[in-house]
Amino acid sequence: MDILTHTLSGVAAGTVVAGFSSKGFRKKTGIIALGGLGGALPDLDAFSLWSGFDTYIGKALALSHSGKEIYFSKFWYSHHGFLHSITASLLLVFLMACLVFWVKRNSSYNLLQSVKKKQLFYLSFVFGFLLHLLEDMPTPSSVWGGVNFFWPSREYIGGTGQIWWWNNYDIFLIVTGVIVLNCLLLVLRRFIRFDGRKFTVAVFMLGFTLALVQINTRGFDFHYTGHTPKYQEYEAKSKEIQKQLLGEKLYGWMQLFDNQLKIYF
Repeated sequence: MDILTHTLSGVAAGTVVAGFSSKGFRKKTGIIALGGLGGALPDLDAFSLWSGFDTYIGKALALSHSGKEIYFSKFWYSHHGFLHSITASLLLVFLMACLVFWVKRNSSYNLLQSVKKKQLFYLSFVFGFLLHLLEDMPTPSSVWGGVNFFWPSREYIGGTGQIWWWNNYDIFLIVTGVIVLNCLLLVLRRFIRFDGRKFTVAVFMLGFTLALVQINTRGFDFHYTGHTPKYQEYEAKSKEIQKQLLGEKLYGWMQLFDNQLKIYF
């Protein structure tokens, strides 16, 4: 799935976690932002596709494989490898907690107490990170066969081909809707006293359910292994499905938005 939807899914996760915080606007914004970071970070393993990877990184490290070969392989550092695992999310959040503890250097509490103090921030990051992995599971197998969810296990999970890599405009709109509604709820809590946690969780679960329905009702099998000569055909079919789902007008707006972006969407 595209990096924008992944990132916004992390933001949506962050709005849920922020609903459990009694802190002010700045803290809640930080919680939401960390969710977005968690949602985006797994695709850092696509770095090997950078045009300068072979010239700079590959040459400096004397790598025996090109960046493209690394990306489409099943090394632990390939796409859908280590960084697409629950192990990576926990390790990264641990390193983050250690860094925060070291920077703060507050002798009044230890590392565990520091983690507890910032637990909602770390939870938001992990939540956003794991959503990214879940969203990649219904995409095609391609050369990976899913994501290496339980690294260092060699088993890859997903790759079911229920959705195409891109053009999942309906999922994007659902995620955006969750963010807007939950942000409104968080703002409303500043003026009206109510338990916002139940509402933000409910909105997220509704969005999650709607996304699952959309994923499972495409009515077309995008599954393939390795590389496929039908890539353009699948791309066109994905857009055709979106046009049927969204209608001419909304689909047209999403196409305009898509064409303005410099990333795959």
